[in-house]
This record gives sequence, structure tokens and C-alpha cells, in this order.
Amino acid sequence: MKLNLTGLSVLAMLLLACTHASDVFMMKRDEILNRYASTIRWGEFERAVQFQDPAHRTPLDGAWLKNIHVATYNTLFLNDNPNSNIVEQSVEIRYFVEPDGVEKTITDRQIWRFDEDLGKWLLESDLPAFR
Repeated sequence: MKLNLTGLSVLAMLLLACTHASDVFMMKRDEILNRYASTIRWGEFERAVQFQDPAHRTPLDGAWLKNIHVATYNTLFLNDNPNSNIVEQSVEIRYFVEPDGVEKTITDRQIWRFDEDLGKWLLESDLPAFR
């Protein structure tokens, strides 16, 4: 009887450890998605490039991006699979183009991948295509 209780205790601890590891993985994902959202929201496009996989970095048109003022950044869809190293997300971005003051809306589809070697999430898709 003692062996069964010990075995059950070990099994319960292993399950809790796996759950904790999954939670930490998801928390890292959520943290990077929130940091990226803030970067876009505040128009820090040079910083946003740093979230991308170096092999897929978007060249920036700094002169054009100075005319862009983001009003809102709202998540529409998040593929929430805790067992996957790939995350798909769609966000709606409302922004203004100066000097016209015209409000525009785009849907930005993002693909994020967890890089095991670097131990962090990387954006594999392009930055939002403000036009």
C-alpha cells in the first residue's frame, strides 16, 4: 500500500511539473505578444523589427512610417495550442496617416515560432503593411 501512495505522489508531482512548464511556456508567449503589441501601438517600428526572425526581417521605410499613428491594436484571433511551437494570430490595427488625418484599418496576420536554440518566440511574418 505504501508503494502505491508513493507512486501516486510521484505521478502527481510529475503532472504538476508538466503543467507548470506548459504554463511558463504560455506566459512567455503572452509576454512577447504583449510587448510586440505595445511596440506597434506606440509606433516603435525600428524596435518591432527586433521581434522578427533575423532571416525574415522586414526592410523599413522610415520616412513613410513617421506618418503612421496607431490608434488601436486588437487581437481578433489567437490559435491557442499550448503544445505547439507555432502560434497564429490575427489583429486589427486602426491607424491614422498624417498629414491627411485619414483613419485606416488593417488586419495583420502573424505567425510566431518558438526558437528552441534561442529560447524565445520570433515573428516569422512581416510587420504590418501600413498603406
